[in-house]
Amino acid sequence: MRIAVDPSAAQPAELLDRDVFTAFDVAVPAGTTVSDLSAVLGSVGELDAQGEDVTAAHVRVSVAWLRETAHAEGADAGWDEQFEGMLAYAETKGWVAEGTVRAHVVTG
Repeated sequence: MRIAVDPSAAQPAELLDRDVFTAFDVAVPAGTTVSDLSAVLGSVGELDAQGEDVTAAHVRVSVAWLRETAHAEGADAGWDEQFEGMLAYAETKGWVAEGTVRAHVVTG
């Protein structure tokens, strides 16, 4: 699963590869700054950054946003079951907290 965030786009956040439950990241265009990313996350989640290196940052993505977005795009009950499995795995790694799941940020 990938969330593409482009601060220059009319709709800055888009859920991609919603049926891939073995990977999870937030992709931003090269040159995106921590400030740029933080400014457009909105209901997607919140930035967890230490310093100005966006590739060292994480986003605490809202589980509710993921569900709502996936279902708005046609996900069914089978999706929920697989998503729960992904969250269960993430929880064993300490990546789930307070209604969010942690994703690392990648550029490209």
